[in-house]
Amino acid sequence: MTEALAIKSAMSQALERGFLNLQLKSDAHNLVRTLTAQEKIKEIYSLLFNINSLVSLFTSISFLFILRAENHEADTLAKNAAQEYSSLPVIIAYFQSNLRC
Repeated sequence: MTEALAIKSAMSQALERGFLNLQLKSDAHNLVRTLTAQEKIKEIYSLLFNINSLVSLFTSISFLFILRAENHEADTLAKNAAQEYSSLPVIIAYFQSNLRC
């Protein structure tokens, strides 16, 4: 659920900043599979509904699975941010540096 919340926040922040082409990478395999296949997970249905609503606002958006070993930088940033209680700016900074417009 935390990863889904981070994706939703990143999408919202990207839209607020005018980014319409977005590539999101995650090591949460089940979440990426759910988002790409538009499957439903009962426990987080409303969150997935919100994410899918945001998808329609982008010109191009993709969700890609990457191995945890390849996601070390984002994982470290997220852990540091959680410790500092200010995760959103750190996560957004990471996504902005990896956006492909």
